[in-house]
Amino acid sequence: MEKELQLLHSRLRKLEEKSFDLNSWKQGTIAVLDSILGPENLKRKLIEDIDFQMSSWSLRDSTGDVDSVKKTCADVLETIIMEIETFGLAEIVIPDKSDSKNDGMQLVEQALRKELSQSQLSDLLDLLKQKDVSFVDVVDKLKRFGYEVAPKILASIILDPKFAKGLMK
Repeated sequence: MEKELQLLHSRLRKLEEKSFDLNSWKQGTIAVLDSILGPENLKRKLIEDIDFQMSSWSLRDSTGDVDSVKKTCADVLETIIMEIETFGLAEIVIPDKSDSKNDGMQLVEQALRKELSQSQLSDLLDLLKQKDVSFVDVVDKLKRFGYEVAPKILASIILDPKFAKGLMK
């Protein structure tokens, strides 16, 4: 989660550059949000909706309008950062295409989707698609995601009510 927050903070610093371009900033920020939260994230819409207000007052004072837009950009991005810092990364919702999965498979899949970012999940799936993937390969990949990722995945599985109930039998 630290790397994701660093990316968002770098987008926040871009607002202070003299050569600020709103469309460029929005595209870059949306790309970062998509990689962190997935392409269907709701935060994307917040960034897309930021635009210059073309009222007669703002047309008379273009510098105030740029400052106002930068403030809006900063407010939206700071809110997203605070939400991630407070609640962690939200579960990326990807529709389940198979109803035939057993409870154990669904439990593990949900834990992975909850604890991994979209890019991490994609990296893991790419690894699993390769031939001759070993236990060590998977462990190394999880280690590269950060020391806290694997324990969080395991905790999500263990704390599932069905799993805990089954474990206590």
